Amino acid sequence: MADLSDEAKLFIVQALARFSSPAEVVVMIREDFGIETTIQQVRTYNPEHPKFEAGGKWRPIFEAVRKAYLEDVSSIPIASQAFRLNALQKNYDRAIKHGNVVLANATLEQAAKEVGGVLTNARNVSVQQATRGFRDLTSEERRMAVAEMIGNALSKDASQTAPSTQTSQ
Repeated sequence: MADLSDEAKLFIVQALARFSSPAEVVVMIREDFGIETTIQQVRTYNPEHPKFEAGGKWRPIFEAVRKAYLEDVSSIPIASQAFRLNALQKNYDRAIKHGNVVLANATLEQAAKEVGGVLTNARNVSVQQATRGFRDLTSEERRMAVAEMIGNALSKDASQTAPSTQTSQ
């Protein structure tokens, strides 16, 4: 096993807490510290792995970094709608400059979805809000409400997928 400094050990614990694989960490340690280590040695610094042997010093650090990583989405640029729209604008500009109309149109569609909320879970929230009143209904009223929803969904689906009745001559 490689002899690791506390700085390298801290780096390993933080990388594992941020969901880097042990193989990725081995490469990062080689590039950043010039130390050859193994996947097995890196795994010993992961408290979630059965082979954890690093001791009590590293567990709270791992847990704190993991918690911060999961809670702080704002530090990831792609999580920002403004960042994504800016990237789409750059892609659109490049597509137009090179005369790629298909890519430009696809980029416009992606931007419209981004702005229109298609790529968010807002629809899931509205379903949850709509079903809140079910708790107040009797079992018979629930059956009726579900049957009505299914009927509405089927009629909408049928009207959207129905072939056109007009014929061209």
